Amino acid sequence: MEVKDYMRLPYTRLIQEMDDEGGHYYFGKILELDGCHSTGDTLEELNENLDEALEGYLEVKLENHLPIPTPEREQMKRAGVPSSLSFVGVPAV
Repeated sequence: MEVKDYMRLPYTRLIQEMDDEGGHYYFGKILELDGCHSTGDTLEELNENLDEALEGYLEVKLENHLPIPTPEREQMKRAGVPSSLSFVGVPAV
């Protein structure tokens, strides 16, 4: 598989709205890919930045012949978990 093929897979994006000493922004990460995360001032910017982070993550993994985890939903499908089940995000405290 190539980067473009992995980019089409349904990786899980966890998004959190943040208000801290850094100001107001959004933080997001790709659940299945340890270290693949980004921020943005808007949700649109965050998603664009996550796409860039995902692409860079995949390029490095492929160039170095390292394994790339499959999306959580793909793992669930292979394990026989019904597609009617889904994960619900928990708001930050």
